[in-house]
Amino acid sequence: MIPDGWLQDVRTALRGLVRAPGFATAALVTLGLGIGATSAIFTVVRSVLLAPLPYSEPDRRVLIWNRWVNFDKTWLSDQEVLDYRQMSRTMTAVAGWGTGQQNLTGAGEPLRIGVGFVTANTFDVLGARPLLGRAIREDEDRPNAAPVAVLGHDLWQGAFGGDRGVIGRRILLDDVPVDVVGVMPPGFRLPTDFTVDAAEPTQLWRPLQIDPASTVRGSHGYYGAAVLAPGETAASATEDLRAITRQLTDDGFYPPQMAFTAFATSLDEEIRGGVRPAMWLVAGAVAFLLLIACVNVANLLLVRGDGRLREMAVRTAVGAAPARLARQLLVESLVLAAGGALVGLVIAAAGVRALVALDPSDVPRVAPVALDGAVIGFTLVVSVATTLVFGLVPALRTARFNLVEPLREGGHQATLGGRRLALRGALVAVEVALAVVLVVGAGLMIRSLNALDRIDLGFRPDGVLTMRLALPAAAYDSPAKVVGFFRELLTRVRGLPGVEHAGVVRVLPLATTIGDFGLDIDGYDERHGHNAQGDWQIVSDGAFEAMGTRLVRGRWFTPAETTDSEPVAVVNETLARTYWPDGQALDGRLRVGSNPGRPWFRVVGIVADERHNGVTGLVKGKFYIPHAQWHIATGGGLVRNAFVVARTAGDPLALAAPIREQIRQMDAHLPVASLRPMTDVVAAALATPRLTGVLLGAFAFIALALAGVGIYGVLAYLVARRAHEFGIRMAVGADRAQVVRLVLGQGLAMAAIGVGMGIVAAAALARLMRRVLYGVEPLDPLTFAAVPAVLGVVAVAAAVLPALRATRVSPVAALRAD
Repeated sequence: MIPDGWLQDVRTALRGLVRAPGFATAALVTLGLGIGATSAIFTVVRSVLLAPLPYSEPDRRVLIWNRWVNFDKTWLSDQEVLDYRQMSRTMTAVAGWGTGQQNLTGAGEPLRIGVGFVTANTFDVLGARPLLGRAIREDEDRPNAAPVAVLGHDLWQGAFGGDRGVIGRRILLDDVPVDVVGVMPPGFRLPTDFTVDAAEPTQLWRPLQIDPASTVRGSHGYYGAAVLAPGETAASATEDLRAITRQLTDDGFYPPQMAFTAFATSLDEEIRGGVRPAMWLVAGAVAFLLLIACVNVANLLLVRGDGRLREMAVRTAVGAAPARLARQLLVESLVLAAGGALVGLVIAAAGVRALVALDPSDVPRVAPVALDGAVIGFTLVVSVATTLVFGLVPALRTARFNLVEPLREGGHQATLGGRRLALRGALVAVEVALAVVLVVGAGLMIRSLNALDRIDLGFRPDGVLTMRLALPAAAYDSPAKVVGFFRELLTRVRGLPGVEHAGVVRVLPLATTIGDFGLDIDGYDERHGHNAQGDWQIVSDGAFEAMGTRLVRGRWFTPAETTDSEPVAVVNETLARTYWPDGQALDGRLRVGSNPGRPWFRVVGIVADERHNGVTGLVKGKFYIPHAQWHIATGGGLVRNAFVVARTAGDPLALAAPIREQIRQMDAHLPVASLRPMTDVVAAALATPRLTGVLLGAFAFIALALAGVGIYGVLAYLVARRAHEFGIRMAVGADRAQVVRLVLGQGLAMAAIGVGMGIVAAAALARLMRRVLYGVEPLDPLTFAAVPAVLGVVAVAAAVLPALRATRVSPVAALRAD
């Protein structure tokens, strides 16, 4: 039950806002911007950083990675999954999985879906259980076992209409009959689906079927996860893995010079660690923006309070206690905050829609980004907090001042104007200081983005269309059929109008994981270095030209590279420099794997290093084998899953329909997936820094605008309070330029104090941005020099109109008043 006195205060506050529409609009818009931006960012931070991971006891789950010379973080081989499972003392269970793409048919339109190939214990290791049916059994996770699959919830809803009778149904994956045995709950993803494969997460899971008798250690293509024993941590698991890998090295499985080891990372760090600095940076920036909005509204309330001093004085004279008047002002602030919360929710809803539309694929959304009860509750809490910030100062000032003084003739001008002006000036200085911090942060991010844009990717993404195809093994069961299909397709695509070059690549840079392969390098002495390794890429002729890869020496692949021609290879600069330090990589020889029965491949070209594992990721040695010769290099391996890349001088999306039609004519059952320009792939790789930069830039722009409004408001108040003084000055000989300089000086003085405080604060806080910056230091001289200049321009622009207004005061009117 609300007391009548408080209800009266609320009604009075509402009437006051209606009678002052200009003040109400300015205050509500300012508060709405601050609260709305804060609530929108809170929804994202909650989804990314605060929502629980979709696993039980996630603190007991870790991912396992290998590391050796030139490979700081890489995958596991199938034998290493078994080694860690059998030898660990800190991990009670170890699982492994790989990822790929398959064609789903038999459930309506053919679909190209992400598939995870998992060990039978993967779901248990991650602490997840099927919603329907069961998980994969141990007897199904063996070579040549009956094929089964577990569906993801979204795939179940989309392709199967949420039919609970899907359990036991037979579907076709790459034309192979597979029985559905389970459906996972909503929100479940493999940990790597949040990060590595975020753009194309797995939607269905099949048994990995590792052969227990396998001795393969040179092919690393699996992710590993484990359950920690009670009391163990990721750090203790890492020590355990180091001991295991030392033992394996001592047993002769790895050469000492390889420096082979492994380590564990927590699920939280693996999934959210990469974006945590950027998310907290944005959250801190929006908090600064909210403070600026509060300071601005506090100044508006002080201005409005100055106009009500006589009213307050009359109420005091008739018996109202100062505390009662302070309560009235605080209630007005609460009413204003409530209105700001409503405006803020509208702005937050629009902001959330805009953020979702940006859809940065490398930002792991653990929960949906949406306005709900939690966000509304957060908004109300923020509104109450802002009330205390911006409403307390005017209320306390009212309780402290002698409000009878304004009833005396000229009293308020003589005694209160200076104190009120000083308080408002101090608030503006704080506002400018906060704006400086935001503008410095935005400036550093802009400089960082410019540095990222200047990175040589090793290819030219403009004008390139990409799409993924996968040939089902049942229909394309021989090298002749696989190679022949892609060769004919490329012939057709190259004949289309506008196509300059076309080719096939196994994996796209910046979009897909690549994996590494062991190598034999003719003439390389592994005793003095380490086992030769390289990321493996399979390309057709025309692929280098289509991707715009830069040739350093030698030549590209040509149509002459066939199954029956001389085996040839191309290597990147890093691989050439690592294994041919004498610069003789051209015409050197390499062999894929360590089987001496496999053929040597002659190096015919050296290409520029290509950024594959992230724009700023470590560039590794890479070798390229012609698509038509990969089965020769590996003794039978076929690349059925590949990307078609086509270069055009015009809009690459204009090629989409014609290429689709050629594929349909060749095989109507083949779905096309991941169709997008290569520029979109690059943009997705830079999504987090760009999103951070956009948000900081928007916050900085709003902060500058609010700071300018604050300076203008104080100077407008100053001119109104000192109009009599300015008139006297001009009456006794001061010219208009002197009055303008006086007012401008007041504005620049406030700005200078705020800039000084802001630069000091920014210098202290900028170091926290180090992890999100690239190519620029936190104390970048150019940024710290440019920001004061920008604030100076804003201060001058805000001060010009009040200064000109001061020059229009009539000297005659001022003398008559005296």
